[in-house]
Amino acid sequence: MSHVSPLVVNVARLSFFEAFKVISVAPFNWVSNAARSLTCFVMQPKAASDFSRSRELGQTLRNLNRSRYPHVQNPSGCKKRASVALIIRVRPTFPDTATFDTSACGLPVESDQARLNAFFAQEWVQRGDPEILFIKRAARKGDRWTSHIAFPGGGRDPEDKDDLAASIRETREEIGMDLEADHCLNVGNLSERVVTAWLGKTPLMVLCPFVFLQMRLDTEPLTLQPTEVHSAHWVSLRALTSPYLSNYIRSDVSGRFGRSDSDFIRPIARLLFGQVLIKGIDLVPTESVYCSSGADLLPSGPRASTFISSVLPFLSSTKPSWEKPSQQLILWGLTLGIVSDFLRILPSCDPSELWAWPTLSHLDHQFSIWLFTYAYRKQKLQEIESSYPGSHTEAGGASGPGELDDTTFTTFQARSRKEVQDSALLEMLGGYYDRARTAAFLTLLLRIGVGSLLVAWGVREGRKHRTQKS
Repeated sequence: MSHVSPLVVNVARLSFFEAFKVISVAPFNWVSNAARSLTCFVMQPKAASDFSRSRELGQTLRNLNRSRYPHVQNPSGCKKRASVALIIRVRPTFPDTATFDTSACGLPVESDQARLNAFFAQEWVQRGDPEILFIKRAARKGDRWTSHIAFPGGGRDPEDKDDLAASIRETREEIGMDLEADHCLNVGNLSERVVTAWLGKTPLMVLCPFVFLQMRLDTEPLTLQPTEVHSAHWVSLRALTSPYLSNYIRSDVSGRFGRSDSDFIRPIARLLFGQVLIKGIDLVPTESVYCSSGADLLPSGPRASTFISSVLPFLSSTKPSWEKPSQQLILWGLTLGIVSDFLRILPSCDPSELWAWPTLSHLDHQFSIWLFTYAYRKQKLQEIESSYPGSHTEAGGASGPGELDDTTFTTFQARSRKEVQDSALLEMLGGYYDRARTAAFLTLLLRIGVGSLLVAWGVREGRKHRTQKS
């Protein structure tokens, strides 16, 4: 089987019950809340004292530094490449103890492994809490990624030497962070992937994630580019695996099941299909920076409030003009996929609950999609699990869930270099969406059929009643 990115390793675990938990009809919201509470009760997160996150992070970053993920060529007809920076730092328990040893961790040390060893050997690092930097993109009309939670980065320009140089330049432009400073280290990269549109059939670009480690806290404050970045947020790794923060994003069907996304088509599509439900995570930042000059920092007008939007929200094509930023920090989509890639190689972290196959909000569509894609999802899950090292326990010693020791990690990387990623991703996502689309339209035909039978029965009963009267 062709190599498949960890982006989709755990996507195939969605059951109909998980889709049923997110119910769009207001009177039944208590069912969703009860299901989430039960899930969180059963899935108690691992306590921080159970393992040293900093020690695990250090081992993982050393593995990444030793072996790079393979380069993915652009598919035919797709020339664009983009790079993002996954930036990690360690928040100390007591900030006054956090010092940066230039002689041991700075640029004068030629070996990246030596710099990593020296950094993670410090006591304040070992007792600290690892964090990842996210940005919330500025709201821009016509931008495919408007207001999304993302990593710093952007498209590769002709003057960029390579994909790594593009991520460094874009990070400097967007948030003012210099990733070439002596306290920053390019640890390695994560699996590159082909980003597609229109149900996985049209390649848009190749996305290249790079991992950086920021080794000191007393740095210059972030300077956000107002036209591109709304805010920046440091989020603990612990928060990214908490089942209590699971959420769902609602997306318009008209932009995913077809190319039409007009104000006329959108409410009709919502009436017929509902909305697309995509799993995400509520982010809980430990530190945030907002762009004070951004146009979307303050309300631009009153909240939209109409009878249609309040009573029949699935028919409304309008959205509130402004919401509190804290209510919009939901990690999903491509960025969640990159985070899942990273958590996949962290010991004692199981990202299986981060991903679920997208579905529709109407319950009859949910059931038909679950039924039509069941065999496909099961098959893909088996193929992926056979291609990736999962939980394993060796005789004489136990490895944590999903742990990749030095030997396993090297084998995993060697396998990645020999296999192709883009065609497998396109085929897998496209295969699921093809079946989901078929199920959705068959459900519509079933609705029409049942509705026609009810109308015919009503007409017949009406005629019978009139005949009896006469």
